[in-house]
Amino acid sequence: MELSRKIIILIYGRAFSFLISLAIPIALTRLLLKEDYGTYQQLVMIYSIIQAILLLGIPQSLLYYYPRNEKENHSLLIKQTWSIVAYSAIFVIIATWGSSELMKNMFPEHHLQPFIFLIGVYTGIMLLVMPLQNLLVLEGKESLAMKTMIGFTVIDIIVLPSAAWFNPSTLGMVHGIIATAILKAILVLGYIYLNYLNKEHLGNTYYKEQLAYGIPVGLTAMIGIINVNVDKYLVAMFFSTSVFGVYYLGSLWAPIFGWLTQSASQVIIPRLSKAHKDKNLTEMRDLYNKSTEKLSFLFFPLTIFLILMAEPLIITMFTEKFIDTIPIFTIYMILLPTYPFRIGWILMASGQTKFLLRLAILMSATNILLSYYLITTLDGENRLLGIPFATVTVTWLSMFIIVYQSVSTLQSRISEVYPWKKIFTIIGISLLSGIPVFALLSFNLPNLVLLVASGIIYGLIFLYSSFKFNIWGESEIKLIKSFWVLKNS
Repeated sequence: MELSRKIIILIYGRAFSFLISLAIPIALTRLLLKEDYGTYQQLVMIYSIIQAILLLGIPQSLLYYYPRNEKENHSLLIKQTWSIVAYSAIFVIIATWGSSELMKNMFPEHHLQPFIFLIGVYTGIMLLVMPLQNLLVLEGKESLAMKTMIGFTVIDIIVLPSAAWFNPSTLGMVHGIIATAILKAILVLGYIYLNYLNKEHLGNTYYKEQLAYGIPVGLTAMIGIINVNVDKYLVAMFFSTSVFGVYYLGSLWAPIFGWLTQSASQVIIPRLSKAHKDKNLTEMRDLYNKSTEKLSFLFFPLTIFLILMAEPLIITMFTEKFIDTIPIFTIYMILLPTYPFRIGWILMASGQTKFLLRLAILMSATNILLSYYLITTLDGENRLLGIPFATVTVTWLSMFIIVYQSVSTLQSRISEVYPWKKIFTIIGISLLSGIPVFALLSFNLPNLVLLVASGIIYGLIFLYSSFKFNIWGESEIKLIKSFWVLKNS
């Protein structure tokens, strides 16, 4: 299967899963009180941090060890991989039980105390699920990986709103996510048993080597998640749970679009790495140049459209109860143009992961300090808005550092590394396409009608204009056709 098809399949799976998963916050914001929704999202945030730490980089270690082992040794690797995450799952369940009891004695009135052990149970079960996606890609089963993403999202869509309907509280939601985790774990463990665990395991185990490779990667992932969520930690510390729920909905969107770069990175980084090993910097530069052009084609028009549609989008999805989300959402949309430039693929392919880790730590510390300064010096609503402003500022700074380091690594001029002419053309077309949409905002149209009409008008103008300026053409049309042929085969 061609690399471009693999990328499209993974992007399609993540994009479709994301779109249908929007039904969950739409339903929950209508079924739960703002306080319960805010508390639930705080627990989800805690889960994301614990999971990143206790996964120990094991899913990423599969990408390293699986291709280096003969087929007959794969069952040993898979048994070893799931044994590690199983021990980690047992640890987190015991640790959160102890933490819950400790909080009961020290902070009996804390609003999160009743849920700490339950979120530990959920985390432990989900640890058994997480390595599956990388395994399926390694097996060459991208279509199954796509279907698994969508299937797991469907489980969430069915179970979580149902849990909120029967018990519209934080406890009801925690019970719901545990139910989804159990269903997913049963499916994953069934697949692992049928394909690997019931077969003979050849060779000697190498737990130490796998952990030695995985733990540094896991630490990098942990810092990355903390960096993405540091603003939410500060909101949770300085504001009420209802304000946290409002803030969370506004900050949710920009990081989610990372599935576009994540899907592409699974295919592009190995090619960049091979070119770097061969010391072929020209090939690296050309591939990176084309990648940033394609990502710019996605992210720049998306930025303009979502900023223009912020108010009707938020009100349509989450009702006027969450109208305060709009300015937070708008500020965070300014992050989207950084995605094509801060992907760090060149640095990862050239082995500069320690540089990326140090940069993540530095940016996280800078974000905390700047956010704290703005919270303590600004007044009124500006206190809350200072946090996304700090996050956006630090992210743009990080982007410039990554661009500089990438250009230095490629030993090229910045004009050679990035297709500036096409990028500025895309920006111009995006702005031009937004003019009629901006005009529509002056009419008193229902929000849903405005969203649909604006999306159609903006999309048609952008696609037609970009086609005329040769931003996309026959090769992209053939690629899309090949994907549909693959999908229907």
